[in-house]
Amino acid sequence: TTLFRSDEVVKYEPLYLDKILIKQAPSLALGNAKKELLHLGSYAVKSFELSYDYLINHTEKSADKGHKTEVAINAIDEELTRYLIDLSGEQLNQKESEVLTNILDSSRDLERIGDHGEALLQLTDYLIKKKVIFSEAALEELETIYQMTLDFIKDALQSVEDNNIELADSLEEKHTKIDQLERKLRKTHISRLNRGECTPQAGVNFIDIISHYTRVADHAMNLAEKVQ
Repeated sequence: TTLFRSDEVVKYEPLYLDKILIKQAPSLALGNAKKELLHLGSYAVKSFELSYDYLINHTEKSADKGHKTEVAINAIDEELTRYLIDLSGEQLNQKESEVLTNILDSSRDLERIGDHGEALLQLTDYLIKKKVIFSEAALEELETIYQMTLDFIKDALQSVEDNNIELADSLEEKHTKIDQLERKLRKTHISRLNRGECTPQAGVNFIDIISHYTRVADHAMNLAEKVQ
C-alpha cells in the first residue's frame, strides 16, 4: 500500500529493516534501526501538520491522509520494536545496547505523537459537527503554539539524526517556552470567555488542543534528551 504525498509515493511500511543483518552484522542492523526511527519521525511530523490543516481549513483530504499516516506510524513502530527486540539478543557492546534502548523508547514517543495527531483529527470532526467557531484571537494563538511545537519536533529529530548534543541541549529552554506559552494562552482564553468573546464550548476545545500540543512537545523533548 502507498500513501501519496504531492508527486512522490510514500511507502506505508518500514524501509530499512533488513532482517538478515540482525545475525550477520548487528551493528549495521542498529544503524538501519536508527534510519527507520527517522523515517518514523517524518511520519509523526506529517501527522501533526495534517491535523493542524484539518483543524484550520477543514480539508477532508488532510483528514484522510492523517488517518492513513497514523496507520503507517503504528505499523512502523510495531515492526521497528520487533526488529530491536530481535536485535537485542545479539552480541552488542554496552554503547550499542544503550543506543538500542534509546531507539526503542524514541519509537514509542513518536508513536504517541501520532496518537495526538489522530486525537486532534477526531476533535476536529466533533468541532465541525457541533459548528464550533474560534475567535480570530484564538486562531492566531493556535497558530503561534502550533508553529512553535512543529519547529520543536523538527529540531528534536534533527538533533537525533546528527547526534547534535548542542542542539539537543538548546531544546530544554524552548520546551519551557512552549509550556509557559500554554499557561499564558489558558489565562487569556479564560478572560475572553469571561468577556463573552468566545463560546464556552470553543473555550473547552481550545484548551484541549493546546494541551495536546504541549504533550507532543514533551514526547519530542524525550527524543532530544537521549542524544549523547
